[in-house]
Amino acid sequence: MVNITYIGHSTVLAQGESSSILTDPIFSNRALFLKRRIPLPLPPEKIPLPSAIVVSHAHYDHLDIPTYKYFPASIPIIVPVGLSRILGKFLKNPIIELTHGATHEVQPGLAVTAFPVSHCGFRLSGVTYRGTNGYWIELEGKKIFFPGDTGYRTDFKRFVGSDLALLPVGPIIPEWFMRRIHLNAEDLLRVMEDLEATKVIPIHWGTFSLGLEPLNEPIEQLKRLIDERGLSERVPILQAGESLAI
Repeated sequence: MVNITYIGHSTVLAQGESSSILTDPIFSNRALFLKRRIPLPLPPEKIPLPSAIVVSHAHYDHLDIPTYKYFPASIPIIVPVGLSRILGKFLKNPIIELTHGATHEVQPGLAVTAFPVSHCGFRLSGVTYRGTNGYWIELEGKKIFFPGDTGYRTDFKRFVGSDLALLPVGPIIPEWFMRRIHLNAEDLLRVMEDLEATKVIPIHWGTFSLGLEPLNEPIEQLKRLIDERGLSERVPILQAGESLAI
């Protein structure tokens, strides 16, 4: 059994009996100039330390340098190719760059494979950097699909059989731009069916106001579709701090 805790935004802790992994941690009250709209559900010091961290891309709401003061330098951080030149300026942790299709075994029972997504990863730091990764995480017999941020892609179908998909919903407006790099409610459910995912936890909503729509509009649209299609068991909506066993 693996326990999944939604910490908020794209930060999720997956814990097995002897290994664990944390996705895109951000514990700060701001992502650059964006204020956190819901509080962190636990003090950072109370969040269990993971065996490894994965970072999907360099946007400030996914790569928050101040958050890493809460992690020992021994925890490895898995990142897209090229991101170590940013992180290496601030951190002494082992930084593993994964090319698309490459796998890194963190320890027995925990392996991470990188795959391409439809997004970008620039920062306002004078460094031109756009690399992105999604991650297929094999944690003590469970298969977890985590794309970070992404638009819809048909090639996600090769990860059919996911036990859990952590799928971002929104932002969605302006649609002409956002739909290329994010999932709306319909697209999220398309990815779920492509993966034949047993469970889906929607992420990337309600924490930072990233689009032109009201803060919770993406998750409200998804709730309506879930109710219409009878998917509440398959797509549980976790509030920050809530957990689910898979």
